[in-house]
Amino acid sequence: MSYALKDQKKSSGSFRVLRLQKRKKRKKAQRGTASSADNSLYLTLSNFAKSMLEWFTKLLLTGALVYGGVQGYQFFTTSPQFEISKVTLLGQRTLPEKELRAWLGSVTGKNIFLLNLQDLSSRLVRHPWVQSVSVRKVFPRDIEVVVTEKKPYARVKLDEIYVMDNFRYLLSPETEAYRHLPLIIQPWSGGKPKLGEQAALEGVIESLKNMQFLNEMPFFADNPIKISEIDDFARVIFTTKNGGLKIFASLETIDQDIKDFQVILETLKKDKNNIEYIDLSFKDRVIVKKKSHL
Repeated sequence: MSYALKDQKKSSGSFRVLRLQKRKKRKKAQRGTASSADNSLYLTLSNFAKSMLEWFTKLLLTGALVYGGVQGYQFFTTSPQFEISKVTLLGQRTLPEKELRAWLGSVTGKNIFLLNLQDLSSRLVRHPWVQSVSVRKVFPRDIEVVVTEKKPYARVKLDEIYVMDNFRYLLSPETEAYRHLPLIIQPWSGGKPKLGEQAALEGVIESLKNMQFLNEMPFFADNPIKISEIDDFARVIFTTKNGGLKIFASLETIDQDIKDFQVILETLKKDKNNIEYIDLSFKDRVIVKKKSHL
């Protein structure tokens, strides 16, 4: 009997020990959970602070860049160190520098960074004599302008006599300096043409080329052709320098007409000073009229 009670007491003590151990484990687990939650909260706050710091740093750098850009722009666009003080013109042969500068307009004193080079080029290229323009900035305060002029090719008579280039663009009214150029006379019923425009007929360039071809022949060595006239019948009339000989050709068949002239050239050489005109404008025949000596 005594033995049995002792065993019960021992068993009861064992249960008490187990309960205490379980209680300790629960408290330990609760402390671990609380500690884990604290750690998680700490990490969250730490990451948030780090993100905020990175965002603030980026914002600060962006602000600094924007501020620096604005200050730099104001400096480069307002500083007297970048105001244009010199404009150099190069390449012109015929045009007076003063005239070109007038077409260019006022540039001195403007900011070199804000200057529109395309605008400057377009101003000059509108000049009838200007073929192309190249403008470049020479930092910190200079501008260089290179002009390519059109080449005078011939004179053309419209309402008055003009100088034109080889693309039929009118350059200027005739002056003494260009009286040596070949003269083209063509029908003209319009008003006063604008300089810089194509006012001459399309066939005039072809007639000029044929004039040059004819002048290379020995037949015209001592009396070259100087005038090419287009009449109302679409004929080209070539007139020699002294006015003593005229050659008629059709604009439509001028190449063939010149070939026909070459065929009879040898037979005309000895008597060329007695010829009044040669008409090549008829198909398959050449008419030669001699001067009448009264």
